[in-house]
Amino acid sequence: MNKIVVLGATGTIGRVIVKDLVESGISVIAADLDVNRLEELKKWVDNKISIFPLNIKDEERTKEVLSQARVCVNATNYIFNIDVMKAAAAAGVSVLDLGGLFNRTKEQLKLDQEMADANILSIVGMGSDPGTSNIFSRYGVEHLDVAEEIHIRYGSTSSGVTFSFAVDTIIDEAINNALVVKNGKLSEIPPLADEEYTSFSEEIGAQKTYSIIHSELATLPVSFPSVKNITYKDTWDPETIEKIKLLTSLGLLETGPVEIRGERVIPRQQTVSLLQTVLSANEKPVWGKDSLLVEVKGIKNGNKASVRLEVVTGYQKEWNVSPTQYATAVPASIVAQMILNGEVAEKGVKPPEKCIDPMKFLAYLKQKNVEVSITYSETEKGSPVFV
Repeated sequence: MNKIVVLGATGTIGRVIVKDLVESGISVIAADLDVNRLEELKKWVDNKISIFPLNIKDEERTKEVLSQARVCVNATNYIFNIDVMKAAAAAGVSVLDLGGLFNRTKEQLKLDQEMADANILSIVGMGSDPGTSNIFSRYGVEHLDVAEEIHIRYGSTSSGVTFSFAVDTIIDEAINNALVVKNGKLSEIPPLADEEYTSFSEEIGAQKTYSIIHSELATLPVSFPSVKNITYKDTWDPETIEKIKLLTSLGLLETGPVEIRGERVIPRQQTVSLLQTVLSANEKPVWGKDSLLVEVKGIKNGNKASVRLEVVTGYQKEWNVSPTQYATAVPASIVAQMILNGEVAEKGVKPPEKCIDPMKFLAYLKQKNVEVSITYSETEKGSPVFV
């Protein structure tokens, strides 16, 4: 039963996870709500998957589907993360998700003993960021004598796609307070605050980045308590920011019910549902490149030093997949395969930096269609030395 089940398999990221697993020779079970979209997915991967229509809220059916595999990749909306973890525990199947946007991640971490008792591993946040960003952070910490700062940045030259992944998640990132660790203290700051220009690789260039709420801040301060400053910033298309501000000002993102023609509806749910339908039909992947950059600063050999890791992802022409989709899906596929291959031994609830060997992960990542660079710098007697 060396199979991996992907929940939310027809979604923006889920379908690419399925594609990469199939291309890697893995037997895949794809589950989602819409059978027609599942059939389309099956054709896209040359009929090399099994498909199951599934409503995550159907606990028995979810358990039944998960029981047919050894590993589950949860690519559904993060609001279902705990439901999926519970089903995975009941089925005895290890599971990983794409992140819980900080607050949900904090709740998931509380289930550590429950998952350990079920003898399974639940990895919280194993996409690009969170995910690769966490593993890169660990790499940097381990290559310094003393790590003092971790700075995570995401940059992109792609344009034309308002919501490049889950609409709900992007809206939450834009309207909820961001998190930052300064001088050892975790604090909230306004969304899209502390904007700055970040210098990415030459293909990406300098990009304006903003602080947003992100899952790394739920785990890195605990995993690396001696690191006193941790930040996460992402580049944002100014047009997307304005669109979300407009939706907010019009009341279309309110979460309280309103009555329309005798029926009670929630504006945000209706708006998100409409956006998902309209945008999936009208917005296509575009050319461009994305960069995930992690810089860890501290002390090495008594000198100020830094470790900078960057992965650059391009538009995947053969798959017709955007850089963001590929950058998020591939790490999830890699780690699911590592679990399947017995390369991850931990049990319970763990963030990626606590259970994934950075060197093994990098070895897999470098086999994918991405560019990975690692730069060490050390300031000795006032002069920078690059390794």
